[in-house]
Amino acid sequence: MNRLFFIFSLLLGILSSTAQQININPSIVEFRLQSPGTSETQVVTITNNSSKTQSFEINIGDWNRKPNGSHDYFKANTKPYSCASWLTFDKNFLEVPAGSSGEIVLTMQSPKNVEELESMKWAMLFIQGANLKKPLTNEPNQAKASIQEIVRMGIHVYQTPPSLTESSASAVSLTKSKEDAKIYEFEINNTGKTMINCKSHLEITNLSTSQETLTENVEFPVFPGGKRIVPLEIPTTIKPGKYSILAVLDYGDENPLEAIEKVIEIK
Repeated sequence: MNRLFFIFSLLLGILSSTAQQININPSIVEFRLQSPGTSETQVVTITNNSSKTQSFEINIGDWNRKPNGSHDYFKANTKPYSCASWLTFDKNFLEVPAGSSGEIVLTMQSPKNVEELESMKWAMLFIQGANLKKPLTNEPNQAKASIQEIVRMGIHVYQTPPSLTESSASAVSLTKSKEDAKIYEFEINNTGKTMINCKSHLEITNLSTSQETLTENVEFPVFPGGKRIVPLEIPTTIKPGKYSILAVLDYGDENPLEAIEKVIEIK
């Protein structure tokens, strides 16, 4: 078990080191097609800062965010919000010499069906490299272990028609975490048609002294139709007593704030 843990830890170290030597720009590609049958082209640049040539495979897939903010991945063109079938790229394989950069030309072609352009779409461009590593150990009575080093990076691809400007959200609930009494889980829903970039914080008021404490903002995006559960933490500096806590959702200056208030007792 210890040897397996050592191999796993070493693998993570290798992947982290390699990923830091590869720079991809931009990390988000945004298209804004409005009319059927139109197209737009953008360029993704891969810079190899390592000391050896790196090879990459390029492919596309679907994805979504879970309520906790982590990602789910799916095969391309399997989700109703997918724009994977609208995308083409000029190469499926790219080799970048050490100290050099390479480019991927990404083109989006809108469909002829105008209804498809009435909602936001998204996909993920995957850039993956692989190099065979030498055996990790060659000690007597131990099996040789080799690792296939795989570095996989994802580029978010968004398609938002310019006419799609409606954004709305609702604060759903504020509940104490079952795992941590200092955490309150703030649930919000994106009820609009565009992705919203949100900020949430707690406003904590001591009901005896009226002293107010504001926590730092937690920032997060939510896709249209999506749900997000944000953990908001009561600071350890808050003394025992009764408090009003107000969880605030801010999703843009032009939109009204959403909030949920709760009275709690800290012991």
